[in-house]
Amino acid sequence: MRPILFRIPLNESIDLGPLGKLPVFGIGLLLGVWLAVGLFFWFRARRAGGTTPLAGDFVTFGLGGAAIVLAPSIAARFGPNPGIPIFGYGLMMCLGFVSATLLAARRATKVGFPPETIWDLTFLFLVSGVGGARLFYLIQHGDRVFANCRSAFDYLKAAVNLPDGGLVLYGGLIAGAVVYWRFCRSRKLEAWKLGDLIVPSVFLGIAFGRLGCFFYGCCFGDRCELPWAVEFPVDSVPFKAQLQRGFLPDDAAASLPIHPTQLYSVIDGLLLCLLTLAYYPIRTRDGSVVTLALLTYPVTRFFIERLRGDEMGQFGTSLTIAQWISLAMFAGGIGLATMRPPLLRRSPG
Repeated sequence: MRPILFRIPLNESIDLGPLGKLPVFGIGLLLGVWLAVGLFFWFRARRAGGTTPLAGDFVTFGLGGAAIVLAPSIAARFGPNPGIPIFGYGLMMCLGFVSATLLAARRATKVGFPPETIWDLTFLFLVSGVGGARLFYLIQHGDRVFANCRSAFDYLKAAVNLPDGGLVLYGGLIAGAVVYWRFCRSRKLEAWKLGDLIVPSVFLGIAFGRLGCFFYGCCFGDRCELPWAVEFPVDSVPFKAQLQRGFLPDDAAASLPIHPTQLYSVIDGLLLCLLTLAYYPIRTRDGSVVTLALLTYPVTRFFIERLRGDEMGQFGTSLTIAQWISLAMFAGGIGLATMRPPLLRRSPG
């Protein structure tokens, strides 16, 4: 578990004599990398005969940069360790959004969608996905989050306190789906056709996000004795949960061996990304890839959920809230497959 992957010093520089000091680490390095990324996309757009990226591109990168760099750097000012901490979860989230968008934008031109549409949609997904994931968590665990709140400011601070964890993937997917349909209606886009295009990117983003979960320690598995079982250190989320439940003595040096369910989900996301990419060219109609996603991901998520140790059963059953939503999504996939057949092309003869 590595919540903080590394720290970038704030005070390193090169002495240029009368020209002063040139910062090569910290803020100077970050701004240099940021400028290089911006120039890369600008020159690529110019060479392709297009224009500079739309405002949505800059807002997307700006929000991502603020999330993983600026906000932690402000917190670092008040911490015991100098430097800008680069958090594993935030970095993986940012890489997930960027890589998923690049994949979709590259494929969009081949089917008649301008890449700018994908970037604008990514910005909406970023806002609605994080907002929906957080809202779902607050609804599900509000009693825990707001337990010590006494004033309106305490409630607001607890609601937006993302560094302490608290995002639910299904909440982000549900909010993203609502925003997606609204986006397609306002732009007069073919929702099923565009949906088929972006589904592989969604799974790629999920894979990166779950890798971030592994770095942070959330979404952990139940106890197991398999060779690939993992132990999390003291002060990690699994360690605290097992200690609170009485599974560990007070002087334990690490958590009990547990399933690396986060890594199972990473593999699952990558495999479903490859599956939907391979299926896309042989689909028979628009919406087939979306239907395939609704028939596969809920199943894999349902069984991975059985190996997790961080969620309890809901509604008087042993099924977690994610398993209930998986069942509903699978039912929706069956409904789509029934109303919009067929999923596969028939072989000649």
